[in-house]
Amino acid sequence: MSRHGRGGRFGAIVLILVGVVGLLANFGLVDKEALRQLWKLWPLIPLAIGIAFLLRPRSGGQ
Repeated sequence: MSRHGRGGRFGAIVLILVGVVGLLANFGLVDKEALRQLWKLWPLIPLAIGIAFLLRPRSGGQ
């Protein structure tokens, strides 16, 4: 796996999920009030990113 492989995939997946949820909300398929309530959990985003960095394998020679 390349040095940027795992982190790049994680970021891409997060952006895709945010886009899909945004589209669903715009088309009325997701309750916007539920999204407002879910937004209260925003501190989990940087927490998850930090955990992903900690759990990522380190390369020895660089």
